[in-house]
Amino acid sequence: MTSIFDVSASAGDVSGRDLGQAVESLLAGWAERVAVPVEVWALPTKEVPDELARLAYRVLVDALARVEGAREVSVAMTTGKTLRLTVSCEGRTDPPGKGTAHRNASGDDAGMSVLRTQVKARRGVYSTDLAGTGSMTITLELPLP
Repeated sequence: MTSIFDVSASAGDVSGRDLGQAVESLLAGWAERVAVPVEVWALPTKEVPDELARLAYRVLVDALARVEGAREVSVAMTTGKTLRLTVSCEGRTDPPGKGTAHRNASGDDAGMSVLRTQVKARRGVYSTDLAGTGSMTITLELPLP
């Protein structure tokens, strides 16, 4: 299976002005390579600070790595008073390299813990909700200036 990191642009290349285009490109490339249908509900239309755009992009890359084994994925990223990201999947299986050996006591792996810390430092929320049916929803909310 192709790693999400093989199809994503460097987060350093993402700006707050082109976040929507970067997300659209990432999703198209990822869906093609892993053969998982992706339904895009919304893409950001408002320019956001570059630092927040890069953080949101990294969270999206992390979320896609977590849902790689899903049967279908839905993504929405919107901008208003906050930057919001929702990634939902059905029929999730644990992707390679994301097993329990790589997780800490709270169920996070090291990369997710770093992202959660960065989001919290910006007064945001990054959460994962698992359902027993193989469904997962990953959400991000970052306040915008």
